[in-house]
Amino acid sequence: MKHGPAIAKVAFMLAASASLLTTATSVSAQGLRDLIGDRGESRGDLRDLIQDRLASREDLRDLLRDRLETRSDLRDLILDRLASREDLRDLLKDRLERRKDLRDLISDRLASREDSRDLLGDRLERRKDLRNLISDRSASRDDLRDLLRDRLERRSDLRDLILDRIRSSDSESPVLNRIRDRLGE
Repeated sequence: MKHGPAIAKVAFMLAASASLLTTATSVSAQGLRDLIGDRGESRGDLRDLIQDRLASREDLRDLLRDRLETRSDLRDLILDRLASREDLRDLLKDRLERRKDLRDLISDRLASREDSRDLLGDRLERRKDLRNLISDRSASRDDLRDLLRDRLERRSDLRDLILDRIRSSDSESPVLNRIRDRLGE
């Protein structure tokens, strides 16, 4: 639409040249040649103007094609975005389900921790009972050691008594001789 005023100008020039041609019958040959030259120039200008207009129409067609391609690209982009939004919704739903599962798992773990606490409490009580039993056993072991020491002392006392009797006896019995040999006397 840039070329609208230029086309009107050229059309006016052509009309003017046509009117001059009709009125110029009395004009000289030189004037006629000038008139024909001007008319040729205006035709050339008109041709250039028409070619410019055709080029601008082709540019406009190209621009419209580009716009249509851009619109289709924009449609594709919007469709991709919608698909990605649906994928994102699905992902969020999966995450929410996982969170619910995680909450259930945590509540189960808390319950098992409470059970573990109860179990640990029972074990601590058993350990205390075991400590008491071990201390009782060690006390009984100490008593047993004392008892064994007493027995060893009694045995040594008995041995000493037997040795004294063997030494004091003069008999020559084979049993006494063996005992004497074993004791080293």
